[in-house]
Amino acid sequence: MANRKKKTINLQNHPESLKAFSWCLERNIRIYPIPSANQFKIVIDNGASKIVSPKLYDKDEWSDKVWELYRHFYNGNKLSV
Repeated sequence: MANRKKKTINLQNHPESLKAFSWCLERNIRIYPIPSANQFKIVIDNGASKIVSPKLYDKDEWSDKVWELYRHFYNGNKLSV
């Protein structure tokens, strides 16, 4: 039996992702990768503090995780603003 490909949304061009990115930048929330050996750690920087992920991501995962985190902050906070 052949493996089925998982259908994914391209978060980089998804309209809600771009809105979340803009919302976070307006509030000084930046999320970016830093290299660690052959993998990457994700940094969440809000201007006052930086949180570095304990998990390592490979070159195919880190971008999706960054967009996922931007959407997480946007969706978690847009109702309280």
